Amino acid sequence: MKTVKNIGFMTGKRERFAYCLFFLGQNILWGYAGYVETFLTDIGMAAATAAIVLLVPKLWDAVNDMLFGYIVDRTRFKNGQKFIPWVKIGVTAVGITTVVLFAIPESMGQVVKVVWFLVAYIVFDISYTILDAPAYAVTTVMTSNVLERSSIIAGGKLWAMVGGVVATLLVPMLRPKLGWFVACIVFVVVSVIMMIPMMFLVKERHSESMTAETNPSFKEIIRYLKYNKYLMVALISMLLLGVASLEQKMAIYMGRICLGQENTATLVAAGAAVSVIFVSAIVPSLSKKWDKFYVLCAGMVFTIIMNVVAFFVGYDSLIMAIVMTMFKCSGMGFWSVVIYMLIADTVEYGTYKTGTRAAGISFSLQTFVAKLKNGIIGSVILFSLSMVGFVEGENAIQPAGVAEGVWALFCLIPAVGFGIALFILFGFYKLRTNEVQTMALYNNGEISKEEAEALLKDKYGAAGEN
Repeated sequence: MKTVKNIGFMTGKRERFAYCLFFLGQNILWGYAGYVETFLTDIGMAAATAAIVLLVPKLWDAVNDMLFGYIVDRTRFKNGQKFIPWVKIGVTAVGITTVVLFAIPESMGQVVKVVWFLVAYIVFDISYTILDAPAYAVTTVMTSNVLERSSIIAGGKLWAMVGGVVATLLVPMLRPKLGWFVACIVFVVVSVIMMIPMMFLVKERHSESMTAETNPSFKEIIRYLKYNKYLMVALISMLLLGVASLEQKMAIYMGRICLGQENTATLVAAGAAVSVIFVSAIVPSLSKKWDKFYVLCAGMVFTIIMNVVAFFVGYDSLIMAIVMTMFKCSGMGFWSVVIYMLIADTVEYGTYKTGTRAAGISFSLQTFVAKLKNGIIGSVILFSLSMVGFVEGENAIQPAGVAEGVWALFCLIPAVGFGIALFILFGFYKLRTNEVQTMALYNNGEISKEEAEALLKDKYGAAGEN
């Protein structure tokens, strides 16, 4: 009977490096695009208007991402691949649409700005889905070794973190000198160059003995989603954790308003970067000693405590603000790596329960949640800023009390969001790594149904019973 230890790594070093480099580039671009709400207020759009405008495209996302996931699951290209060709299309599309998004002239009227933004952002959203969902889904066909897959995802997320941090550090420094549009072009060019190697080095490996249907019908995909309860739990938790991790988007506002100067946001971001990168780097090692689920939960508890402590410590001292930000941002390093591993695990669970493999729809929903959380973060921040008396405009003087409100948002929203997500995960997510490996072996035809059910001890019922 096979176990995790019997399965060797199937991918090479160059392949894994190209995968990591892709996410470095992708998230440098995504990190820049994440400043879109600041861009909107800087070109004179009212904060309340910008908050509403940011949410409108998310209504389309619910249709767009589900539709694309269905298309991916139903499509196999002539070369036999399902995911890499979509990545190639997405790289070009997302580069062009990002530039268009940040090309809105400040001199235009409010209505024209709103219309331009809505059209550009919706097209950008579609492009990003085409790029992002297949890039994650491809890990499910790179290897059948769950530990190797987790390692690949962890490596990708580590370098995604680095990409986000690079954007966070460089935007406050380069944006004031170059302007939003020119800086955007620089970020896009660098990002695209980094994403190219993956398109040619990453391999899709398909097992001829795979038990699951890999080109499922619409009805089969709906059944897959209906019975994949752990996918829903992981996605809801991801949304809560993502909305709660608002430090990056708050950095410029916090630097301008609480610390008195925009470039201090770079110092705060640097402190957070050290914490996030360090945690992201050690998560794979921790996950080898303890189940990744418990590693995630422990990191979330620590983050909740540090956010509450940071709120009471305050921001009067720049050094203390940086130190507390380092501690409170550690949770981002935990969840941003592990939650993606959990979603990959739910693909195996859904396949085991239904006999249908729908990685495309699973990772498209993940992409939808990732984009939704960013839209919600921006809207939450902008609505909250308007409630505490924030005045729009890059050089506007803020009324008394706004700084305290910004600091409260910076600390307490993460604490509450992480607390709710922790409750949901502990109460409703039951998958563990060794069990998922057993499911993967069965799904790939490497062990029998009887062997799988014996190893799982009937915890998840019979294979393919739904």
